[in-house]
Amino acid sequence: MIDFSPPAHVQTAVGDIKRFIADDIRPMERELADYLTNEHLYLQADGRLAPPILAAQRTIRKMSAERGLYALHMPTEVGGGGFSLTDMFFVHEAVYQHGIGLSQWMLSWTEGPNQMQMWLSEEQKQRYLLPLVRGEQTAAYAITEYRGGSDVLGMQTRAERRGDGWSLNGTKAYITNAQYADQIFVCALTEPDKGSAGATAFIVENDAPGLSIGRTYRTIMDDGMTGELIFDDCRVPLDNTWGREGQGFYLSMGMINWIRVRRGGMCSGLGQYLLDRCIDYTKNRQAFGGPLSRFQALQWMMVDSYLDVQAMRSMALHSLWTADQGNLWALKVDPQLIQTVCGLKVFCDEALYRVADRAVQLHGAYGLSKDSGIEKIFRIARNLRIPGGTDEIQRVNIAKALGL
Repeated sequence: MIDFSPPAHVQTAVGDIKRFIADDIRPMERELADYLTNEHLYLQADGRLAPPILAAQRTIRKMSAERGLYALHMPTEVGGGGFSLTDMFFVHEAVYQHGIGLSQWMLSWTEGPNQMQMWLSEEQKQRYLLPLVRGEQTAAYAITEYRGGSDVLGMQTRAERRGDGWSLNGTKAYITNAQYADQIFVCALTEPDKGSAGATAFIVENDAPGLSIGRTYRTIMDDGMTGELIFDDCRVPLDNTWGREGQGFYLSMGMINWIRVRRGGMCSGLGQYLLDRCIDYTKNRQAFGGPLSRFQALQWMMVDSYLDVQAMRSMALHSLWTADQGNLWALKVDPQLIQTVCGLKVFCDEALYRVADRAVQLHGAYGLSKDSGIEKIFRIARNLRIPGGTDEIQRVNIAKALGL
């Protein structure tokens, strides 16, 4: 029988997370409450994060790394916690059960290190990976383009050898952390005729000649984190390839798999947070001579949310345990493992969206209010169904693994 209860080292980490949030992050959230509930303050006129929010993110990231929490998912040999994917479910769940404020920045997301960076050379690990693990720097992973989208190999960005380096030309769109990254991992075509073996990944420092930061997008989340990167004869040293030439597509897909597996704990944690809010609100909101919670129509909405949360937890834990039995960080991953990871993402994305939609409805006018924080999670839930591979692409991958 498989025991999915968190082991002792995970329980210790979860306890540390809860104390960190209560003792350090909650006071910061209270201090920045006006910024967190007002997007006109949260963002500058150009769409970028307001300096106090950006400073808070950096502080939390650094403090979390000092406590050994920021990179629990990374191998111990590079300063991480050595946690398995199943372990990380409980870590992510513990953070997101507190909702959305500043606490999510205590864990590495797409701005931080991921397991595919173990394919860096030892020298590159010292220069680029370790500062990420320590929370001293952040990264951006530049894959998506306007024309390519989910069709990664449809990208237009090209890399050509020029003298003692590479020249990159193209534009990357909708890139998380583009505006703030110290280092950018870029996927570009070096031999377009070779298909998936024709892409190479590069490490580009934020002050590289020929690199410029384009627009900041105002997305459905309005999080100030999504931007455009423009490469105009951007010069990159020969030894700044991530992995070998021709491995860029596989390294990029591996990084995307890290985004997918995080969905389990994130979505179930946010789902539980919303369910708890709904139960508390309907028990205390008086209407028509009593609490709203006495109406069966509303009870069943909360029951359905309970079922969605439990289903997310069960599927995520089983999927992550299955992934732990294989090697998700290989260059070429077993199709059955891809099926498992894609199934986790698409199910959790859509289940959280249902829970968030019900939560807005159950809170009525207050659920639509920026002050509630509920409508923000609804917008995040809608957003999740596109990045990291759209839910439709997840279904395509699952169908392929089924032999369809």
